[in-house]
Amino acid sequence: NLPVEDFNALLGRARLSGPELALARDIRRRGKNKVAAQKCRRRKLEAIARLQAELGRLGRERERLLRARGQAERALGALRRDLARVSAQVLGALRDGAGNPLPPERFGLRLAPDGGLSLE
Repeated sequence: NLPVEDFNALLGRARLSGPELALARDIRRRGKNKVAAQKCRRRKLEAIARLQAELGRLGRERERLLRARGQAERALGALRRDLARVSAQVLGALRDGAGNPLPPERFGLRLAPDGGLSLE
């Protein structure tokens, strides 16, 4: 892998004819191109391998996230059912000033950020 200046100096010392010089330069050019093409193919295969590994990792991550999402959705459903059950119990136990049960269609419970409940 000789630098161009050194290669040209070597050719100058060899006392080659015009066609021989052209042939020597052509051979050098083809050789360098062959090496460059091999490196390019190697880099391409390495990039493909990296992308395939990344695709596999992302697929596993997607499956993990889908499982976590399913668990979160199930937990949320259970919490909503529990809230509805507790709301029905609390509203069923509440009475107005005359001792009548509060109508559940007009009232609801709201969970405060501190964990307390308020009637709305």
